[in-house]
Amino acid sequence: MKTYLKYMILATVSLCLLFVAACSRQEGKAVPDAGQLLLQQLEDSIGAKSPQARQMILKAMAEAPDSIAYYECYVRMGKMYCLSATPDSMAPYLKATINFAKRQPSSSRCNALLAYAYNCQAVNLHNFHKDPDEVIRLYHRADSLLGESNLQSQRPLVCANLADAYLFKNRRVEAAAWYRRALFLVDSLELPKQDNVTLYMGLATIYQQLNDWKTSLRYYQQTEACMKSMSVGMQAYFLNNYGNYYYYAKDYEASLRKFVALKSLLEKHHMQDNFDMFICKVNLADVYLNLNRLDSTAHYLDEVEPFASRTNDALITYYCNTIRIGLAVKRGNMAEVKSVLDTEKGIDTANIAFTMRQVRNNYLRRYYESTGNYRMAYDNLREDMRKNDSLEHNRINMRASEIMERFTQDTLKLHHSLELERKNVDIQQAHATTFAVVSAALVLALIFALWILRTRKRDLQTKMNIMKLRLGSARNRISPHFVFNVLNNKIVHSEQQEAHELQELTRLIRANLDISCQLAVTLGDELDFVNQYVKVEQQLLSDDFDFHIHIAPDVYINKVKIPSMFVQILVENAFVHGLRGWEGHKQLDISVERRQKMIRIAVCDNGPGFDIRSVGRSKRTGLSIITQTIAIVNERNRSKMSFAMTNRKDEAGNARGCEAVIMVPDDFRLDF
Repeated sequence: MKTYLKYMILATVSLCLLFVAACSRQEGKAVPDAGQLLLQQLEDSIGAKSPQARQMILKAMAEAPDSIAYYECYVRMGKMYCLSATPDSMAPYLKATINFAKRQPSSSRCNALLAYAYNCQAVNLHNFHKDPDEVIRLYHRADSLLGESNLQSQRPLVCANLADAYLFKNRRVEAAAWYRRALFLVDSLELPKQDNVTLYMGLATIYQQLNDWKTSLRYYQQTEACMKSMSVGMQAYFLNNYGNYYYYAKDYEASLRKFVALKSLLEKHHMQDNFDMFICKVNLADVYLNLNRLDSTAHYLDEVEPFASRTNDALITYYCNTIRIGLAVKRGNMAEVKSVLDTEKGIDTANIAFTMRQVRNNYLRRYYESTGNYRMAYDNLREDMRKNDSLEHNRINMRASEIMERFTQDTLKLHHSLELERKNVDIQQAHATTFAVVSAALVLALIFALWILRTRKRDLQTKMNIMKLRLGSARNRISPHFVFNVLNNKIVHSEQQEAHELQELTRLIRANLDISCQLAVTLGDELDFVNQYVKVEQQLLSDDFDFHIHIAPDVYINKVKIPSMFVQILVENAFVHGLRGWEGHKQLDISVERRQKMIRIAVCDNGPGFDIRSVGRSKRTGLSIITQTIAIVNERNRSKMSFAMTNRKDEAGNARGCEAVIMVPDDFRLDF
């Protein structure tokens, strides 16, 4: 993920874009001929890693009208290998092309062909960090040849490659100058605006190395706005640079997001075995290490190290060893650190970039501190500080800053163009935001309307249910009147005691009919009805039955409303499941008292207790009515009514009766 590893991505990408054969000209320039269009098709198929690319090249070679056209196709076979998992296979194609071009008389087509081959050679060396001086020489040679060719439009890309090569050697002055020249050429040759955007990434990199994080981020963000207009390769280069920016700014979560996006981009375009993917993975390993996700670090290292060994890439090997050291330190495996360092004995690391060595030194200081070697940790830190504070380092930074200032002045027009693009993006974002806000408002309005409709539907359904219950109640009153007539005839012809009992039963039935027609009654009316019910039930029990109602002085039973039949159901439950058939003294008590802001109504008996498991479904109807009614009326009240039933136990833990309790809040409403 380091600064100098990222530049090979631009080199590879530039190769994808460089020398696109069908360079269409603007008004007043040559119109692309059939040969240029064919080369453009080959470039597109190679860049897209098309399975038909090889066959297309072979066919073009077979149909080439002349030897130059043949080698223009032949050298692209080498480029196809450059972008594959076996880049070394490109060497014979490049060598043959260069030998052919040198034997030909000088011409614009031969110069373009030779420049193409030199650029491919430089890209291959740059990717594997070999002979950086030769890389610079080859890029210079390619730029010079392009100046005398029919492909002037490709010079900015070679200049950008050359700037990257200088950055690799930490020569910021030359790097800034070549970025400036690339932008000047884009402007003077009137090339597409997206070429400006890709070159501004180099500007962001320069500011990043000058530790001007704010300015660097501004250029990255401006470039990101135009990311969709870039080629896939340039998008990969941008994401790699952007991830490096956040890495050096120590925002590792943001850095991880960029490198994960880069990995997804490469996988989407089937570039899993590409050199860029291994660079991405080694960057991910370092980011995961700084996020303390050590298993992920080890996973990506295991994938990259065989590639580094196979390609004999000294820089990637050094970087992998650096991450191994950091991983071993965090895992407390100091022996592994020593083992890694021993493998590097005798290896010249003088050409390793200073920023890469800084990362290594940071992990080494942790190693020295963990092993108690504070002297080495101090010496290591002092050496880093000495290099950072060197006068030469400061002079280069100041010189680069001065060049960047002139760069800004000389390319003011390009700045304006980029600013215009940014404003267009802002407008599009504003439109998108407005659309999102309006859509969200419409969705919320729809949800609100649906909620209102659902609420109204529920209210109407409730009212309909109440109406049905009332109609059913009215119909059910017809049958009791017939029963009353029969009972009255029976009373007239009965003995006095039997007549008294029948009169009590008749009063109870009439009271039941009246009270059951109401959804809510006062507690006083409910207790009067319970009194009548107990009188009838008492006749079926022995004389050792006691019944009491206890009402606390601070409770006004004629002002307390409850659902009708609640207390009666509990009393009936006490008779049926408790007292009826119980041997010995029988006791039934109803108590009404205040508990804070609630009325507590308790029905207690001294029977055998209540076991719901022994009660049939048909005998649970009363309790079901209570629980279902409470659930319905609670929906319309903030304070909730509650019901509970527990068995009373003696000192030995045996059931000695049952207690059913209803809690009614003071502010409970039962008016429907």
